[in-house]
Amino acid sequence: MRSTDFSLAPLQGRAQAMVVVERRFDTAADARRARRTRLELAAHFADSPGFLWQKSYRRSPRTLGIASYFSTRDQLDHALVTAPARLEPWLRLGGAHSTGRVLEAEPSGYTNGIWRAEDGRMGHIERFTPTSVEAARETEPPRVDAASTERPTGHGPTRPRRPTRDPHPIADARAMFVGATKYTGPAALIALTRIYYPMIARMVTMRGYVWFTTYYEFPFTLGTLAFFERRDDLLAFARMPGHRHLMQWITKDTRNGTAGYIRLHVAPETAAPLGETPDAAGSGS
Repeated sequence: MRSTDFSLAPLQGRAQAMVVVERRFDTAADARRARRTRLELAAHFADSPGFLWQKSYRRSPRTLGIASYFSTRDQLDHALVTAPARLEPWLRLGGAHSTGRVLEAEPSGYTNGIWRAEDGRMGHIERFTPTSVEAARETEPPRVDAASTERPTGHGPTRPRRPTRDPHPIADARAMFVGATKYTGPAALIALTRIYYPMIARMVTMRGYVWFTTYYEFPFTLGTLAFFERRDDLLAFARMPGHRHLMQWITKDTRNGTAGYIRLHVAPETAAPLGETPDAAGSGS
């Protein structure tokens, strides 16, 4: 259900701000040599006040990155401005040659099951999150339960195909969602693959899609980080039949999942450039 209380959510769900940075190198050998520097950046973030969680990643043999989550925007900004100077090439977060993006969590999100602060039931939110057009027109978004609970027609590939072109730079992303589901066991995870992979195969072809990755937590929790160019692009994916079917499969009872959360993070209108305090940049938390 929709909530503004994420005190019972996993660490990723409690974050009020996150930063994602990456570098693309001329050769795979250059990228391999840069892994030590990425480890140094990860260690700096992990030692900074307010740090909650992070994931290092490789999007291609030549592209390395890291996504880090913090309790507040002020604490994230502090981690950026106190980074050693030798890490600055990873932290160009503004201008024509950006290497990353700072994103802030929207106050309202989705929590369910034991991760939900209000109660322990599994259930849907009543309506989809409004798009920018719906918000501007002050019209209600469609009801979630108006969507069919049947499996979408057609069959996608069993696994998403590897992209044939270089990925969009992560700096293009102005919206992302972070979420996870606690599944009931191996049988639910096996059944999940029949829904999840076709859905992802469709997502990577959608307008505004930038990149996604997954994470695992013992024993049966799977989570997703997904980045889009615009918030409305992200919301279009949320309304896609394959995604609706997955959410309904998870929440129709507690046979498949017992908890879940989703939070949206979006780019603030202005972000403090590296080396400036939030007050100097006029952004704040």
